[in-house]
Amino acid sequence: MVGIDIIDIARVTDDEKFLERIANENEIAYITQTNDKSLRRQRTAALFSMKESVMKALGVGLGGLSFKDIELYHKPSGQPAVNLKGEAEKKLQMDFPNKQVYVSLSHIKDVAVTIAIIQ
Repeated sequence: MVGIDIIDIARVTDDEKFLERIANENEIAYITQTNDKSLRRQRTAALFSMKESVMKALGVGLGGLSFKDIELYHKPSGQPAVNLKGEAEKKLQMDFPNKQVYVSLSHIKDVAVTIAIIQ
């Protein structure tokens, strides 16, 4: 199963209230570790888009799961990866037993694009 998303970065804010709604502590730390406002918004948009991609791959669409049940982290190589928790993990195990979710994301000044593949 595949989920893909693209987002206009101008639609996204990196304010604290929004971040607390969609991100966990480690994701917020990653986003806010830079003082570059443009980069912070790009990272926020990519994070939001990645979570939407995972929801689509799981077949639930936007809002079908808690954003915080999908956690982005980076492997030592820098490769993005996800850790599913709560209802997202249950959905994966129920509908896609013994499968993993792989993600890729990219962003530039105006756009972020992400893909999630369950394999």
